Amino acid sequence: MPEESLLQLGAMGIILLFTIRELFAYLKAKKQGEQNGNNEVMESMLKELRTMNENHLHSLKDAINTGNDRIVEAINNGNLKQVELLGRIEGKLDRR
Repeated sequence: MPEESLLQLGAMGIILLFTIRELFAYLKAKKQGEQNGNNEVMESMLKELRTMNENHLHSLKDAINTGNDRIVEAINNGNLKQVELLGRIEGKLDRR
């Protein structure tokens, strides 16, 4: 092989090595950029999910409190009816 072709082959090899090195550096930078972008997206999604969860928990809390109030009201009304019925029964028993 002539010296000129070996010299050209060596130069092409060096250029190829630099090209491969730059390619991997570019891919690494691109991957890190995507990860940072994904992290920002994930953080914003997590923030929205937290907000939705808090709103949902507040609505559940309000519904439970409303239900509890209605149950207490129903129990009190039932107790009042029982007292009225017992009073009627006692009044009828006293008349005998």
